[in-house]
Amino acid sequence: MKTSFYTLLLAALFTACTGNEGQKEQDKTTLPSTTIRLLEGDMPDPSVVRVNDTYYMVHSSFIYNPGLIVYNSKNLADWTPCSAALPEYNGDIWAPDLCVYNNRFYIYFPTRNEKGEKTNMVTWADSPEGPWSTPIDLKVGGIDPEHVTDDEGNRYLLLSSGDLHPLSKDGLSITAKPTIIYKGWEIPEEWDIESFSLEGLNVKKIGEWYYLLAAEGGTAGPPTGHMVIQARSKKIQGPWENAPQNPLLRTLSPEETWWSQGHGSIVDTPDGKLLLFFHGYEKGFLTLGRQTLVREVTIGKDKWLHLTNQPAPLPTPQRPKQRHIKDFVWQAAGENFSTRFHVSPEQITLQGKGNSPQDASPLLARAGDHSYKIEACLELNNEKASAGLVMYYNKDMHFGLGFRPGELLRYRRGAVHRNQPKVEIKFKDGKCRLWIRLQNVNNIISGWYSSDGKTWHKYPWGFDMQGYHHNTLGEFLSVRPGIYAGGEGEVYVTNFTYQAL
Repeated sequence: MKTSFYTLLLAALFTACTGNEGQKEQDKTTLPSTTIRLLEGDMPDPSVVRVNDTYYMVHSSFIYNPGLIVYNSKNLADWTPCSAALPEYNGDIWAPDLCVYNNRFYIYFPTRNEKGEKTNMVTWADSPEGPWSTPIDLKVGGIDPEHVTDDEGNRYLLLSSGDLHPLSKDGLSITAKPTIIYKGWEIPEEWDIESFSLEGLNVKKIGEWYYLLAAEGGTAGPPTGHMVIQARSKKIQGPWENAPQNPLLRTLSPEETWWSQGHGSIVDTPDGKLLLFFHGYEKGFLTLGRQTLVREVTIGKDKWLHLTNQPAPLPTPQRPKQRHIKDFVWQAAGENFSTRFHVSPEQITLQGKGNSPQDASPLLARAGDHSYKIEACLELNNEKASAGLVMYYNKDMHFGLGFRPGELLRYRRGAVHRNQPKVEIKFKDGKCRLWIRLQNVNNIISGWYSSDGKTWHKYPWGFDMQGYHHNTLGEFLSVRPGIYAGGEGEVYVTNFTYQAL
């Protein structure tokens, strides 16, 4: 096992990414009546396991590092990060599968490197808190791996194409050629979908039946495209029978709150209830990315899964309106977090790189509010340094406000624009300091600056970011608030606040 300094560093910083540390555990987990949002913001492709009375969850981390953040919860409403399975950058990380076998935790995940090459990997740990092993390349392409076992304890890796790959006893290598066990459910041709896209296969044994859930219809595109379909079999190898009432879950109209609902998996509760975890976009706020959702399901008299409409809701999560440095899991975009960033509860230190957010990865946090503002004091220790706050989708599409000695800097779509400030910005006594504020109100961004953090001046340019999402830009990312440091030297960030509006 490799004990990473960065994993330990993150563990020390983890407090309440969702702003709910310290809430007393509920005596009894209650269940959702309709769709409930578990985690705000960009948390797609949820994979959940339960060990005794504790649930663990991991998501796609894409270009963000540290990657594969593991969350835990006892009441399904309040989730706390407990480890990062990938402290070092491993490329673009797609839908993972978190599982437990013989008391050992595994995460199977697909990755795509800078050359666009795909493979599937696995990392393991004896505890969800880590440390996690160095990832092992399984040397097989495809996406959305699912760890499956049969009644004899044989282990398999099921990929989105319906390919079932035999695994070794330790689960760390593929031992033979795959067999195709499932080809999907035929979608009615009149439905508005993005594509057929069989993916996200998940298997759950309930009673004498194996239930297979799969996503079809494309993960974005039309709001009605993505869906969860089900099939069943008495053997992993099949034959699989599709449910007569498919799909199990789908957005039926663009008027619904949650669009593109799909990528479902089933987890049972200690008292035998069945929960369907999945993801979806929020209408009007696709910029937040796909969010983790949950509904209750049950086995009907026909021995198929059905959505329920129970009246009991989940406990209300505690998410304070104002958060600080220590309340976030900070991540880099497309590079190692450890290379240029150091985070303590009171200060963030960033090493300068490049000339704009386009050529230097900002330090990013996950946001889930429709409207919010971020504010911080940024200090340069080099005359050739620059810094600012950003709303960041990717290196080409972002908006932000920053400064360097003598001038304000506006970052937009990979370009840097310069303007004269209404306050003095000088390099004096080895430093240059400015307070910056960015405000996001329903995807409309505005910038502010101050020499003392008390008297603020509005920057004369704003920006509309409502189109910054996968349907227009690709990459399955979300708009995230963050901090940029460019040029030479270091940037020190204090008094960082995030406030929901």
